Amino acid sequence: MPEKGSFVEIEPAHSKLAHGHEAWDPDWIERRFTYQCVCNNEQCSEVAFVSGRGGVDQAYDFEGGAEYYDFRNIQSFFPAPDIIRLPEDIPREVEEQLKRSFSLYWIDVSAAANAMRASLEVLMDELKIPTTQKSDKGKVVQISLHRRIELWAETHEDYAELCFALKEVGNLGSHGERVREKHYFGALEIYSHVLTQLFENDAAKMKELAAKIRAEIKGKPVT
Repeated sequence: MPEKGSFVEIEPAHSKLAHGHEAWDPDWIERRFTYQCVCNNEQCSEVAFVSGRGGVDQAYDFEGGAEYYDFRNIQSFFPAPDIIRLPEDIPREVEEQLKRSFSLYWIDVSAAANAMRASLEVLMDELKIPTTQKSDKGKVVQISLHRRIELWAETHEDYAELCFALKEVGNLGSHGERVREKHYFGALEIYSHVLTQLFENDAAKMKELAAKIRAEIKGKPVT
């Protein structure tokens, strides 16, 4: 949460000088701000620094009348908060790429989507999905992320089908195209579900635990 008294906002000199222009309007105003956040969990108490830009814009009512309002947009957040909940047992490299995505979100949504895609690539590695296959001519060739997901679908169709949407959003970021925030957040929501099912599936864990208990009671070796 924001630390009381840490908020600082400044209007740069060039913005102040513009006030003297004959055509000046309040929406010419530019501001820079920063503040400090401290985690309210006493066992954590992590400190994060936030900065961004602000200014003045216009809003219109139903009758067409306009009024000015102040706005502020965060441009950096360090260390960045997790945008989705991550399972405790998530592979380290998958988590690292996602953390990078969370940091990039405040700067560039398209770059954040690209990092999310990189995390999905690492997940395929962790799941031992092949990176190569033989071509029709018998030559070993690198395969695309799309093809790797197709191979995964042979054993985990439900999860793989969901991940095609992540790949599409990530592809936009990889190709330098604009990624809409709602698509980025939607893809993260899907990814969170898949990761939870893979690494924190209580039903699967309970089934495994039950089998282990029964095997131990019957004196059979646990595999």
